[in-house]
Amino acid sequence: MTWLARATLSRDDLAACRLLDNYDWHKAAWQCFPGMADAHRDFLLRLDWLDNGCRAYLLSGPEPVRPAWCPSAGWAVKEIPHGFLEHERYRFDLLANPTRKLVIRDANGERRKNGKRVPLLHEDEQRRWLKAKGVQHGFCLEDAVPLAVDPAGRHPFHRRGDEGLHVGVRFRGVLNVTDKERFADAFRHGIGSAKGFGFGMLILKPVL
Repeated sequence: MTWLARATLSRDDLAACRLLDNYDWHKAAWQCFPGMADAHRDFLLRLDWLDNGCRAYLLSGPEPVRPAWCPSAGWAVKEIPHGFLEHERYRFDLLANPTRKLVIRDANGERRKNGKRVPLLHEDEQRRWLKAKGVQHGFCLEDAVPLAVDPAGRHPFHRRGDEGLHVGVRFRGVLNVTDKERFADAFRHGIGSAKGFGFGMLILKPVL
């Protein structure tokens, strides 16, 4: 069972709840799942920052509940229909954090376990990144439909007195499913890095 929730907040709502950047949302999203604070994160978050506020989407296994910070008029939730992932083609909308990992070595020249992620800032790199993710996650892009790639956006955030930055790129187009099992896993668990900060959710509409 999979659920999709949408929370729409005005600029005044965001200020009152102090939902000012992606890290604030990273923390606040847990309030949609009371009693799960110590559990493994079983949901995806997408943030669309608008001129007059923010629209957030949550895709989850457990059913989300409306948190105190979301006005009742701004909350909607629905169950994803059975069979939604059985189609062959989908229009998709993906806000992702395309990166590559640099190899980091210690003083002895040994490769460290965790490398450093750097953002991909050029459109040709971003397109190659998405095609590679398609191979990994069981889909390919439909060449007959142009892939729209919005200019990379900067998403600064503050965490524990420190500052960070994610780069978000919005992709829109049509995809063909090549492996239903891997594609379903990507739909439920996201694509790319920084998923807890509002990136990686595939928004899909079947092409019938």
